[in-house]
Amino acid sequence: MMENIGCMNFRLPSLFLIITLLSVEAFSLPSPGDPGCRLNFSTLPYRPVGGCTNVKEKLKDWNGFPKTSCCQNALVVFSHALAVQAYNDPSGNIFVGQDQWSNCSGPFRLQPDVSVQTCGFDDFYYGSGKCSTLRLSDVDHNVVLQCSRFGSSSFDEACGGCTSAISKVLDRMLHGMKVDSSDHTEKAVCLVSLIVSVIAGKTNNTSGIDDFNRCLPALAVPESANYIKLNSNVAETLLSVALVMIALTVVVTLITCVRKNQEQEKKPLLNKDVTATCCGLYRFSKAEIENAINWGNEKIFLGRGRAGCVYKGMLPSGQVVAVKQIYRIKTLDVFTREIELLSRVRHPNLVCLLGYCIENGEQYLVYEYCPNGNIAQHLLRKDTVLTWDLRVKILRDCAFALKYLHNHVDGSIVHGEIKAKLQYFITRTRVVYF
Repeated sequence: MMENIGCMNFRLPSLFLIITLLSVEAFSLPSPGDPGCRLNFSTLPYRPVGGCTNVKEKLKDWNGFPKTSCCQNALVVFSHALAVQAYNDPSGNIFVGQDQWSNCSGPFRLQPDVSVQTCGFDDFYYGSGKCSTLRLSDVDHNVVLQCSRFGSSSFDEACGGCTSAISKVLDRMLHGMKVDSSDHTEKAVCLVSLIVSVIAGKTNNTSGIDDFNRCLPALAVPESANYIKLNSNVAETLLSVALVMIALTVVVTLITCVRKNQEQEKKPLLNKDVTATCCGLYRFSKAEIENAINWGNEKIFLGRGRAGCVYKGMLPSGQVVAVKQIYRIKTLDVFTREIELLSRVRHPNLVCLLGYCIENGEQYLVYEYCPNGNIAQHLLRKDTVLTWDLRVKILRDCAFALKYLHNHVDGSIVHGEIKAKLQYFITRTRVVYF
């Protein structure tokens, strides 16, 4: 009697443990009381993992595989249940109908925050897309072979070969079915069909199935930890703002530079600076310049140079002069340069600078006048012809003038624009620096 009691005491804990395990497994099944759910979750019962509160994942968030360990765990459980269903179904359909899938999509009782809805598995049913109508016989059997090498080699080597085979076959499937790269749902359904096919192919030989389950998370492509992932709309907005800021910066910089240049150009030269530069030159007033140019009640235009226009004028003494009005756009630079150069140039073959005027932002240079015109006028005349002796003399006079400029005691002066229109006659050929 005591022996029987001892046996009963020994068996009661074991029986209680068995009943408890069965209760836990039954309690973990999704929607177990719904007769419409044809999936069998007994092959791989759902076992909760930590950190699965407020789970909310979408297929577009996948990076090759579910992002969270909670949904990874749920996907493996559902894949095993679908594999058992497909293996036993005469048609070999990988997915069940929408109504049956809905009946099986309730939350796991031990972990209510994990379900088909919270993990984004809503479209994993027959007829939801191109890959959802696949049968086991439609999937490349090479994937099953590549994922059956666990145990015969190192785990990393076997897992790498398996995930590589799944990725290659998945790419071929998507290309063959012409699935758009932005169709996240179709890509996920095709991936699940491959996983279910591999599990179904190992139904009669379950060795290495646990290794395969642990290998599946390797399908997720790791994201770089050195950048911030932005929503496409946010990225476009930030890019637009950045481009606008750059454009505004460029515009403000250009406006600032233009204004600065204008201020420098409009800034009048100090009289003491010009006076110091123009030693020996007469300084005309603006009134004297206007009276000289308009001495015949009309302006007589003589020519145009790189820096300004030239008019014929007459001084109160009766001397005829050439008055050059400097362009405003080059006031500071050109006027200063010509004053510095011409105030120290004296040569029989160079037109002489007599004076200058600077008043109210306007500048003038006063040259001696060459009444006989320029060489071009004489060369093109039809009534007279220049003799060769005179032509040689003209060339010699020009050469003397250039030699003097190029070998000036204060530094070489380059004319830069020698042409027939800028060579004038008085009593001999003279070069002018217009």
